[in-house]
Amino acid sequence: MRWCLAAALSTTAALALAQGPQLRLESLLGVWNLTYEGGQTTGTLTISKKADGTPAIKVSTSQGGESEARDIAIKGDTLSFARDINVQGQTGSVSYTAKLVEGKLQGTGEVKLGGGGGGPGGGGPTPFTATKAK
Repeated sequence: MRWCLAAALSTTAALALAQGPQLRLESLLGVWNLTYEGGQTTGTLTISKKADGTPAIKVSTSQGGESEARDIAIKGDTLSFARDINVQGQTGSVSYTAKLVEGKLQGTGEVKLGGGGGGPGGGGPTPFTATKAK
């Protein structure tokens, strides 16, 4: 009996460790300075908590302007969200996915304008890094 209990506990612990660290909203709150790979697009992510405890994100970039994020999700170690943009008269959206790595948000942003896809440089998701403002 003890053997079964010990095996069950060690299996549960191993699964918890295999899933990696859990991202928490509290660790993300604040202003983040955003730079896409290549440095041509920069901006900020302002992450806050609504009165009901759910996350809110305001995104402002040099290319896509400022807008509120939608579809915000924190699952496991990943933050994902999307926002609507208007670039030179073309409407579209950007889908973001990021992980907190050594104190920085590292991920990708994928721009879709007028039905097409590609990041700010075209050709698919574009890597970005965001560092927390002091």
